Amino acid sequence: MPSTRSRSQAAIDFPRRKSARSPARLPAKTRDAPAGTGTDPGTDPCAVRLAPWPKGPAPGTLSPQTRPSPLSPRKRLGDDNLCNIPQALPCSPTKQSKKENKGRRLLFGEQPAPGSPEKRSDPGLSPRRQGQETPRSSELGREPACARLFRQEGSCYQQAKRVLHTAVPDCLHARERETSVIKRFLKEHVCGERPGSLYISGAPGTGKTACLSRVLQDCKGELARSRTVVLNCMRLSSSQAVFPAVAEQLGLQAAARAAGREIARKLEKQLTAKGPMVLLVLDEMDQLDSKGQDVLYTVFEWPWLAGSRLVLIGMANALDLTDRGLARLQARPSCRPQLLTFAPYTREQLASILQERLKQVAGEPVLDTSAIQFCARKVSAVSGDARKALDVCRRAVEMVERDVRSQTVLKPLPGCASPAAPGSPVPRRVGLLHVSRVLSEVYGDRMAAGAGGAKDSFPLQQKILVCSLLLLARHLKAKEVTLGKLHDAYSKVCRRQQLVAADQAECLALAALLEARGVLELKRAKEARLAKVSLKIEEKDVEHALQDAVLVGNILAQGLP
Repeated sequence: MPSTRSRSQAAIDFPRRKSARSPARLPAKTRDAPAGTGTDPGTDPCAVRLAPWPKGPAPGTLSPQTRPSPLSPRKRLGDDNLCNIPQALPCSPTKQSKKENKGRRLLFGEQPAPGSPEKRSDPGLSPRRQGQETPRSSELGREPACARLFRQEGSCYQQAKRVLHTAVPDCLHARERETSVIKRFLKEHVCGERPGSLYISGAPGTGKTACLSRVLQDCKGELARSRTVVLNCMRLSSSQAVFPAVAEQLGLQAAARAAGREIARKLEKQLTAKGPMVLLVLDEMDQLDSKGQDVLYTVFEWPWLAGSRLVLIGMANALDLTDRGLARLQARPSCRPQLLTFAPYTREQLASILQERLKQVAGEPVLDTSAIQFCARKVSAVSGDARKALDVCRRAVEMVERDVRSQTVLKPLPGCASPAAPGSPVPRRVGLLHVSRVLSEVYGDRMAAGAGGAKDSFPLQQKILVCSLLLLARHLKAKEVTLGKLHDAYSKVCRRQQLVAADQAECLALAALLEARGVLELKRAKEARLAKVSLKIEEKDVEHALQDAVLVGNILAQGLP
């Protein structure tokens, strides 16, 4: 196709101007090639001939008249949209945050700000400070750590739990009279070589076993010439098993293998022979109850055999075991055992026991006085059991100890010098709230109400039970009533007075406590509901003793619901 462009047409002269889109330099061979080599722009029709640079400002600067306008925003490229302009326009810099200023790189030829010099990577010293060195701020005043976070030890709680044990203590409080009676009995019969028997009765937790064990330990030297045998009848499989158990303790292996009545005859022969005195202690003696009471009769008759050298001490909860179950002993006054009754602990006695135990803990008291009094009042109102009071306080201490051990405290290390601390204070005391929480767990939601005054001899629950028995005996016109009917009447009276009644098991425990006081007579049966209850004193005396409280007077006046 023939070319339409004229060969004589003049070429357009483009200004030789440096721009952001300047083409790459031509190779040296092309720039320096001689004419006639095929690279001459005059010979190449497609070549563009550049005119010489006009006189004016330097190529690196632009005059205001010749300054080009920037490209459109869509065609701007690069950081800050200034790559199409050889030099940034004189304007205020854009605001940047501290993070952007900290990590921003300086442009070529830009001087750093005078107020924020860059940190030197080489920590060389300036000429003025070559002779001294300024320590860093993190190294100023740094000392080894002398304190750390530790778990609370709570050694005071450990000591409190150790002294609140239910084992035999070194000293029995509120049992001085009973202790003196037992010691006198042992001196008269064991040391004096006189056979005899002693029956100790009382409600559970009144200190029968602990008191006797303490006396036996204290009098061990005086009883060294005698033979002591201690048996717990709860561990026997049957009532007849007491004979082989005693024979085995006395070293009669052949007699222990005998059967039936033969063992009892061999034991009688052994106990009437010459030799040292034998002290036989039978704990929980009421477990030897059998048909016809043959076992109990045989045991109580051993000390009164001709030439006997046996001293018998029996312990049980029943107050009238020898009077009710062993009627033949009453016919023979010489065979009657000596009686010793352990009354339930009162509020003052329980508080004294707890305070004497806690005095053994060094430092500040662990339990508040109000908590001790509260525990003593509630336990004495229900059972008078010292073991129950000790257990309640110990569980309250464990509750507080568990809360304290879950916390941390800042303490100095052993190797660091620290100001002397005034002992190890108690982190948290056991208060009334903790004891109340444990009591609610032990006795259920029913909190036993205490007596109306400090001079009342009967707790409130026991008074209501006696009143219910009086009303029921009048209604049925009978002296003996079953425990089931008594509990039903007792529950109705409590419901009418808007009080929380005890369950049947606790009602049986209340009846046992009243039996220990000598107010009631309780005849136990295989089923607790069939046990028979009766008054042992006159009704007029009971009414006169219970009329001091307003609530009890209202119960007796209103009658049976």
